[in-house]
Amino acid sequence: MWTTSTLKKWGQECGARLSGALVDRIDPISSAFSINTRTLKPGDIFVALTGDKQDGHAFIDEAFLKGASGAMVRSSWFESQPPLFRANESRFFIIVPDPLAGLQSLAAWHRQSFECPLIGITGSNGKTTTKEILAKILEQRGPILKTEGNFNNQIGLPLSLLGLKKEDQAAVLEMGVSHPGDMQLLCKIAKPTVAMITNIGTAHLAFLKNPEGVAAEKGILFASLPKNGIAIINRDDPYLAPWEKRVEQKWTYGIEQHADITASDIEQNGDTMQFNLVLNRNQEGGGGKMRITLPLVGKHQIYNALAAATAAIALGYHFDEIRAALCEIRPAPLRGEVISYGGATILLDAYNANPASMRVALQTLATFVPSQNGTGKHRKVAFLGDMLELGEVARAAHKEAGKVAAKNQIDRLIAVGHFSEAVAQGAIEAGMRKEAISTYKDLSAIDLEGEIQAGDIILIKGSRGMGMEQLLGGRSH
Repeated sequence: MWTTSTLKKWGQECGARLSGALVDRIDPISSAFSINTRTLKPGDIFVALTGDKQDGHAFIDEAFLKGASGAMVRSSWFESQPPLFRANESRFFIIVPDPLAGLQSLAAWHRQSFECPLIGITGSNGKTTTKEILAKILEQRGPILKTEGNFNNQIGLPLSLLGLKKEDQAAVLEMGVSHPGDMQLLCKIAKPTVAMITNIGTAHLAFLKNPEGVAAEKGILFASLPKNGIAIINRDDPYLAPWEKRVEQKWTYGIEQHADITASDIEQNGDTMQFNLVLNRNQEGGGGKMRITLPLVGKHQIYNALAAATAAIALGYHFDEIRAALCEIRPAPLRGEVISYGGATILLDAYNANPASMRVALQTLATFVPSQNGTGKHRKVAFLGDMLELGEVARAAHKEAGKVAAKNQIDRLIAVGHFSEAVAQGAIEAGMRKEAISTYKDLSAIDLEGEIQAGDIILIKGSRGMGMEQLLGGRSH
C-alpha cells in the first residue's frame, strides 16, 4: 500500500511535490497506479500520460469520478489550472515535470527497497510463456510479483514493479524492447538480479534493423547484471551462446548442445509434450533426470520450460517443485491454445508473429498428432496473417513464410493481409499447388467454417494487429 509519507520521501529525493487534501493522511491512500480510466479501480492513483493521440490530463475529472485517490500530473498543466482548481482540497496530486518520467522514477526508487530476486526475461519469442512457467514454479514457496498481460515496456514495466510488496519472495518481469535504448532504460528501472534471454529472432526489425541489432539490444540485459547476478543462457542460440564467456555467474540450457540443463527423449502426445529434464551440473537438493509431461504443444515450448526450470534451479528450487509446477501449466490465451472447433483441431497462436515464431508454428502444425488419431490422416491447414514491424525485409520474410509452409507439406494455405500475395508466391515457388492456396486482404472475407473439414488440424497465426482470433467469431469450441 502507498502512503503520502512514502510519496513525500520519494518526492523530496526526486523532485516531485504533493498537493491536496490527502497530503497529510497517515493511513494508506492507494494500492495501485493506473494509466487508463476504463480499467481504473477505486483507490488507484491515475497517471496522466501524454501519447501521440491523447493526453491523459483530459481524463483527470473522469478518473476522480471513478474513485481515483489521486493523480500524477505534469507541473505545467497543474500551474495552468484556475486557482480554485489547484486549491481544491478534495483532490490529491503528485506534481512532476513529466508523468512518464515520474512513473519510471517512482518505480526505480521503489525497487531499491527490496532484496528479493528479480528475474528479467526478454527474447524474440517465448518470453510470456517462460514468465508464466517460472512464476508457477517460484510461487510454490510464497507470493511473487509477475508481469500481468503485456505490461513489459517503458510504461508497463514500472506499473508492474510498483506492485512489489514486502511479502513477495521474487519478481518475474518481462522486458520487451523494440527500439534502441529500450533495454538500458528498463534495466535502470528494474535492476534485475537474474537475466534470461529466450532467443534472438527477426522481430522489430523496423527499428532494430537486423538480428545482430536485436541481439545487441537484448544483450544489454546480460551486461547490466550486478557482479553476483546470474545469466540464464540458451546454448542452442548462436547469438546467445557467446555470453557464457562474458558473464561471471551463469546457468545454461539447451536441447541440441550440451548444457547445465537439457531435454531428451522428446515426444508429442496430443496436446502435451513429454521429455526428460536432465540436470548435468551438481546442485544441492538433488538432480539427475526426471520425466516431464508438459501440457503445451511444440518443441519451442520445451525450450520455454527448460529456461524456466534452469532459472528456478539456479535460485535453489528442486526437481519435485519444478515437476509439480510444469504439469499444471496451461497455454495463455492466443498463445498456443488447442481448441476443438467444428470437428477440427485448431492451434490458436494469434498473439503475435515474426519469422522465427511463424516457422516454429508451421513445424508444430506439420508434426501435430491429435490424441485421438482416428484414421491417422489429418489435413493440415494454415491461416497466416501478416507479420508486422519487419521494415525493409517484410516482403522477403512473408515470401519465406510461404516457402516454409510448402516445405512442411501443409495441405491448405490461406494467407491474409497486405503481404498475402508474397506468402502465396513463396509457397508456389517451393512446390505448393496454386489450387491449395487462397489470399485475402481482409479477415472479413474468409469463411472459416466453409474451409473446415472434419479431422483437420488448423493453425491460426499472425501479428497482434491482425486480430486473427476474429476468425473464430468469439467461439472456442
